[in-house]
Amino acid sequence: MTDVTLYAMPREDVLSYLGHDWPPRPGATVVRIDPAGGVTDGIVSVYATPGRPGVSWWLVDGIIPPQGAGAGGEALAALIPGAVAELIPIPEPESPPWTGGWSSSTSTE
Repeated sequence: MTDVTLYAMPREDVLSYLGHDWPPRPGATVVRIDPAGGVTDGIVSVYATPGRPGVSWWLVDGIIPPQGAGAGGEALAALIPGAVAELIPIPEPESPPWTGGWSSSTSTE
């Protein structure tokens, strides 16, 4: 059985520790924890093997982004009761990419 412990911290402190890992990049898989845990910002410690040290993950706004502790994603979500893995959407480009070529309708005559 996996044990999970949530530690509340001020959001600003967590953001300062996460650095470039926040906000999650488009295309990244994050883990959203169950808000019933009562902690939205802080640390989530996961103890997958009884009697062994756990792994701690930064938590912001109820989301565990990818970070130095490891990949997270589906495997991490499976260890935390009520958690789900979510994909950060990749935004559509505002205009088609420029190919650098001339249109076939361009005439020099």
